[in-house]
Amino acid sequence: MSRMHCTSCNDQIYDEDIRWAFDEPYCQPCFEDRFTYCSHCDDIISRSGAHYSEDSDPYCDQCWDEEFDDTSPQNPDVYDVDRKLIVELSRSWLLGKKSVSGILKINTNDESLSQLRDKVGLVDNPVYLYGLKDREEYQLTASMNLKDRVTGFILCQGLDWKITEGVGFDRLGISASLRRNHQRTLVKLIKSLTTAQITVRTAS
Repeated sequence: MSRMHCTSCNDQIYDEDIRWAFDEPYCQPCFEDRFTYCSHCDDIISRSGAHYSEDSDPYCDQCWDEEFDDTSPQNPDVYDVDRKLIVELSRSWLLGKKSVSGILKINTNDESLSQLRDKVGLVDNPVYLYGLKDREEYQLTASMNLKDRVTGFILCQGLDWKITEGVGFDRLGISASLRRNHQRTLVKLIKSLTTAQITVRTAS
C-alpha cells in the first residue's frame, strides 16, 4: 500500500486516508483545519479565503457575489442549458406541474465543464462536476455513492480510465485530458449517472 505526505504537516498518509484539495494531498486534520465547502455550490474553498454570512456559512467568491454582493452584474451571461431550465420551469408552472428536471452544478470558470453541461442538458438527478489536473494515478474521482456506477460504465464501455473514490456526495471529478478529448463518452457517462433509476416491483 503506497503512502504520500501531507502538503501541510508532511506526515505520511495512506491512500485511503488522503483528502485532496486543489490537486494537493492532505491528512484529515490538516484538510479540516484549512478547507471547507461552499454552502451554495459545495466547491472546496480555503477557510481563510472564504466569505461568511451572518449565520457563519462559508461561500466561495462566485457564489458570494451572486447571493450577497449588490454590485454584481444585473444582466449576467446565460448559458443554453440555463435557458432550457427556465423554459422548462415556466411551462411546468403554467401547467400546474412541479418540474423535477435540473442542471449540472459546475465551476462555470471552466469552459470545458460549461460545454459538457450544455451537451448533457436537463437531468433528473443533478450532480456536481469539477475539473482535475492530469494524474498518473487516476483520471476520475467519484464520491462514494457514484463510484460503483462509474466503474460499471467504464467496464461496459471497455475503457481504460482510472478512477478513485472522492469526497462528498454526488460529486464527479474529471481530468483535463478526458474533458478535452472524450466529451461524447463523458456525456454518456453523466447521463447514465443523472437519469432517474426506475425500480421494478414484482408481485409477491
